[in-house]
Amino acid sequence: MSTEVRDEVDIDEIELLTNVDFPQIFDSDDDAYNFYSSFAQRIGFSIRRHHVYRNTTDEGNPQTVYKREFVCHRSGVSKPVKVNELESQRKRKASRCSCSARLVVAKETIGSEEKWVVIYFNNVHNHDLLDEKEVQFLPAYRNIPVVDQNRILMMHKAGCSINVTMRLLELEKGIDVGSLPFMDKDIRNFLQNQNGIDKQNDALDVLKLCKGLKELDDAFQYDYTIDENKKLEHIIWAFGDSIRAYESFGDVVVFDTTYRINRYDMPLGIWLGVDNHGNSVFFGCVLLRNEKISSFTWALKNFLAFVKGKNPQTILTDQDPSLKEAIANEFPNTKHAFCIWHILAKLPSWFSFVLGARYNDFKSEFFKVYHLDCEDDFEQYWKSMVAQFGLSNDIHIKLLYSLRQRWALPYLKDFFFAGMTTTGRSESINSYIKHFLDAKTSLTDFITRVGVAVQIRNQVGEEARMRQKYHNHLLKTSFPMEEHVASILTPYAFGLIQIEIELSTKYAATETNSGSFIVKHHTKDDGGRLVTWIEGQESIRCSCKEFEFSGILCRHAIRVLLMKNYFHIPSKYLPFRWRRESSLIPRSRHIVNNNDVSSSEFHSLIQCLEYESLKTKERKQIATKGLEDLIREIKGMSESHEDQIGLEVVPNNDECDVGIPVRTRSKGRPKGSKAKVVVEVVSNNDECDVGNPVRTKSKGRPKRSRPKGGVEAATKIRHCLFPNCGATGHDTRNCPNKRKHNDMLPNESPNVFKKGWRNSSN
Repeated sequence: MSTEVRDEVDIDEIELLTNVDFPQIFDSDDDAYNFYSSFAQRIGFSIRRHHVYRNTTDEGNPQTVYKREFVCHRSGVSKPVKVNELESQRKRKASRCSCSARLVVAKETIGSEEKWVVIYFNNVHNHDLLDEKEVQFLPAYRNIPVVDQNRILMMHKAGCSINVTMRLLELEKGIDVGSLPFMDKDIRNFLQNQNGIDKQNDALDVLKLCKGLKELDDAFQYDYTIDENKKLEHIIWAFGDSIRAYESFGDVVVFDTTYRINRYDMPLGIWLGVDNHGNSVFFGCVLLRNEKISSFTWALKNFLAFVKGKNPQTILTDQDPSLKEAIANEFPNTKHAFCIWHILAKLPSWFSFVLGARYNDFKSEFFKVYHLDCEDDFEQYWKSMVAQFGLSNDIHIKLLYSLRQRWALPYLKDFFFAGMTTTGRSESINSYIKHFLDAKTSLTDFITRVGVAVQIRNQVGEEARMRQKYHNHLLKTSFPMEEHVASILTPYAFGLIQIEIELSTKYAATETNSGSFIVKHHTKDDGGRLVTWIEGQESIRCSCKEFEFSGILCRHAIRVLLMKNYFHIPSKYLPFRWRRESSLIPRSRHIVNNNDVSSSEFHSLIQCLEYESLKTKERKQIATKGLEDLIREIKGMSESHEDQIGLEVVPNNDECDVGIPVRTRSKGRPKGSKAKVVVEVVSNNDECDVGNPVRTKSKGRPKRSRPKGGVEAATKIRHCLFPNCGATGHDTRNCPNKRKHNDMLPNESPNVFKKGWRNSSN
């Protein structure tokens, strides 16, 4: 809005006020604007504030406004925009066409009161006016009421998409589709503006939130670092339920670092696993400044401290070389493998351009080689595939082959992965992450959403444990072995082994001279599988290594057990992590805060007791009897010294004096020493500046610079449809001929209509 001072308009030289039902006196300039806006909406246009006239001769108050000018939204001429060819810019369409419709009001003293009087009004437009249905799409009239704003924020926190939000509002109001006074992009802009509120305090707010969560749940863990400019550098956290879940199911971990928070473009690392019901479980989360070795090392060290130094058996990540080195240093005894779905996602960019139309055939052959059982077969078929498609000199093929021991199934079969290498599991993980990952939210909202997702996952686990108590299993064979397994394993694990039991009937087992067995499918003439059986030890091992890989006994081994007249699968081949007893420790219903280490030691003893006592039925009976005696003894003890333990129940309210945590960290800890999370809390009254994280530049190729692959390049070439053009590489929106054509037109808006002007007399 301009503050330019202009001379008074000479009323005698301009068109007089037209004869319309229009008040000429208002109490304020805002009243004049609101009335003119309502008038414009009924007529079919919108208005905007234009010139403001200030009194420069009044020495007492030189900024006094004495006249205002409101014009049609299409008044004036659009200014030319400098186009930078190197940067992608939004191409906004111009709507101004020098329309002269306007309203001018001036301040006058009438009696003893100051009023705003209409001194000029022009309702002649040089463009078509909109009808009642069209005018609602003008930005000036697309306002979101306050009530709807609150509903939109609530549904956004619940994870509703914008389309779902609009449909719910329409149903609540009982109106037709598309009848809301705002559009989907207005909701999107509103949410984006809300995310920007208090953005400057994002780092302080997230530290306050973490401190509050720590006070409410002593098992909650978090740590962070700040840089030399007092900007938040790294932050890592894990909920108490997540840490307890790791104690039961932390043998296989996926550390996914392929997500980012767009507000700061920080790499987001998420630790995930799978429970005994086949559900994805959340272990921890970390936001890093960059993807350097030192950053990943810091994250892994702190995560290991959170879970009391328990290393996973296997860990799955992407192919980041910095992360690979950090894992080798911090988890030397853990098998590190690459997620196959990350590799598959890169295949088009690596090979589609090189192979062209043969890419689909290559992809099929790649899957066949990937699913081979034997390392020797892999080596043979890999060389054959490379020669077939002429990729012997391709750098990506060489890279994949050099890393084959980290992604190819023949090299991973000796390690336990709990089925986490399948593409179906990747879809489950992505679906789980989308429940709480919104790249545009603030850090505090993000941590809150993670907590909600953890609670939802806990409810899913509780529901699964409830279903297994009253659902009857559908048995598909008459083998007692199947019925026995159904009573021990969870429904998810039983469903997997049930398939193997059913398929074992289609295999024939032939005993060799060495006491081993050759198990073949009855319709195949291949070599089959070699099953080694040691009867005295009840030890069985198959060359397919399915049990070592997934914890589910394969059909070949089951066929041998059936041949040996076994009615039960040996207990050692029903892993504890797939059993019904292997469930998360119930969440505490009473939140307790304890400042010394006795609470954590007490919880550790309980967890150890549960783990050891549930291994066998006899242990469970002994533990149950012992606990009953112990509880009776404790109840008979005096309560006079109970307050000396230092337990304090934290009330469940929102009023909590949360300080702003800051910390100064050393450069690390000596190797082999236990990392201890230390957070120094500074009072709110002190001056503390922990700035928001700085934006991080991602590694690798810039966006939109990837060359088109063979499949993409093989698609039909599109030609420009602008008259007399027909060239490729652009369309009608950015055609050079169209630009030249527009430059040759007269210097007026193409939206000007010379006929049918509507004036105030219509």
